[in-house]
Amino acid sequence: MTNIVLVGASGDIGQAIHKSFKDDNVVSFSRQNKAHYNSQHHLLDLSKPFETSIIYEAVKDFDVIDTFIYAPGDALFELIQDTSLEKVDQQYNISIRSLVHFIQVLYPKLRLSPRASIIVITSVWGTVGASMESIYSTFKGAQETLVKSLAKEFARSNVTVNAVAPGVVRGKMTLKLSNDDIAYLLEDLPQGRLIETSEVAAAVKYLSSKEARSITGEVLKINGGWYT
Repeated sequence: MTNIVLVGASGDIGQAIHKSFKDDNVVSFSRQNKAHYNSQHHLLDLSKPFETSIIYEAVKDFDVIDTFIYAPGDALFELIQDTSLEKVDQQYNISIRSLVHFIQVLYPKLRLSPRASIIVITSVWGTVGASMESIYSTFKGAQETLVKSLAKEFARSNVTVNAVAPGVVRGKMTLKLSNDDIAYLLEDLPQGRLIETSEVAAAVKYLSSKEARSITGEVLKINGGWYT
């Protein structure tokens, strides 16, 4: 069994990822809901700064961490002129500040693993941008740049760093769209269907495996040929 730290365990994608690692040793985090699978679970609000001691205490039983998966996200559909700076700060904290905070604390334990991996769930909008989601897209794009930079920085430490960028995934965030918007998207998607969370989880599972040791600094797009 491997030691896994999963942040964002109770979201649709996070649940699917957790399921794929349910037989491993998992320390999980989420903002509101409990994890659906066995783990040492901790409630943590990533939208605001938190104490470093929270992470240290959560992983104190792990001498080594094999995989760190960062999967939280909070949809924000607004024109930029209508977006408060408070909401900008919340998006920044969720997507960047908290991610960096976790990596800083976990890295010493990750580098002790013979095949450590960091995997960040980003978004198609982090690559191409999205109208009405400019703030969300901005910080998802920043995640991708961080992944590419850390892949170079950590290469000699035997820690791979990759991102998975899903397109339109079936789940609670998609349900925030109107039926008309979903119908429009389905017409625009080359495969004419939504992405299943299990597809994202399978990609994460592969990137954490020994067969993916030479894959680092990549953003794996799962969007059915929508943006290639």
